[in-house]
Amino acid sequence: MNDIADLPPVVISGATRGMGRALALRFAALGHPVAGCGRDPGAVRRLAAELGPGHLVQAVDVGRPDEVLRWAEAARTGLGTPGLVVANAGVVHAQRPVWEVPPAEFEETLRTNVGGVYAMCRALLPQLAERGGTFVAVSSGWGRSPRHHLAAYTASKFAVEGLVRAVADEVPAGVKVLAVAPGSAVDTDGLATCLPEEHTGYPAPERWAVPAVDFLLHGLADIPGGTTGLSFPEPEPEPELERTWA
Repeated sequence: MNDIADLPPVVISGATRGMGRALALRFAALGHPVAGCGRDPGAVRRLAAELGPGHLVQAVDVGRPDEVLRWAEAARTGLGTPGLVVANAGVVHAQRPVWEVPPAEFEETLRTNVGGVYAMCRALLPQLAERGGTFVAVSSGWGRSPRHHLAAYTASKFAVEGLVRAVADEVPAGVKVLAVAPGSAVDTDGLATCLPEEHTGYPAPERWAVPAVDFLLHGLADIPGGTTGLSFPEPEPEPELERTWA
């Protein structure tokens, strides 16, 4: 394995649960220093313990840009300038028609899912510009084809796709900004919230992360910045269990 100092740091928001956690663990296993964040201090401590030394995990609300800026500066000081940023943090709520969505829930969804990507851009694009690198905003198929009863989430992911296309025209040469959807749905707490009867039929985050990380490391070289409509590759199907007959 490469020495951890030989590989560029990876910065991941929403790293303490679901897809973000799986990405963080996979990148760390491959030798990349990882800077992660999440809102739950307990989950932050657990991920920090799993990752071990040479990484940085802090409690951060991505909807608060100044918190993101402080975390990003701490990551650069402790780990170095990143080569890859994954704006993954997001929230989704239970399905209901939009007129039944409480204002605070609608606002939280936009503040986290869209404002969080803005905060990551603000804090980390200047760092990426120093060495060149890639900024990936995790989008959704529902940011390209609307989902009824998830109006706030759908609106937030449509906004992420538009934000990426605009920002890609602003960054200097050597920096690439992309929006990528998970591909196959992934069995996370968020999916269980919005699809309680269906989520268990989808891949676990740990399986999804294997091809996802490979795609992030090796599959983006020929893709122009500003590209939307991308999806992570789906994991290989699990082999069927061998049956033993009495």
